[in-house]
Amino acid sequence: MSKFAVQTQESFYYLKRINERLQINAILQDANIKAIQESCAQLRKASEETNKRLNQVFEEQHHCKRDRDCLDQYLNKFFNVYQTLKPQPEGHALENQYHQEYIKPDALLVNKARSSSQYQDGDNMSSSEKESLKQLL
Repeated sequence: MSKFAVQTQESFYYLKRINERLQINAILQDANIKAIQESCAQLRKASEETNKRLNQVFEEQHHCKRDRDCLDQYLNKFFNVYQTLKPQPEGHALENQYHQEYIKPDALLVNKARSSSQYQDGDNMSSSEKESLKQLL
């Protein structure tokens, strides 16, 4: 064989090896792209689920805060009215009679105050509020 034929044969061999490597690299690249796409899809799904859960938690907290604020306002109004209409010590017989006949404890309010986690065991109630509740009960 001539020197040119040997060089040509070696060149074809190297070109064939390079082509095989390129094909292997292309296959690996496709596999990597598919793996990356699957990972992105999983991350996107996990992110959507996390966002849904965060939105649910936010909604729950918002409703709890709103309910707690409404209960606080209702209790404050009730205690303010109760304190102003409470029987006077002496000499106010008409007011005392009015108080005994018309001002009754609000059972719903008392039940709400008992079941409310904020007012459980009276932790967050002032001493005057605790005393007022005791008088109501």
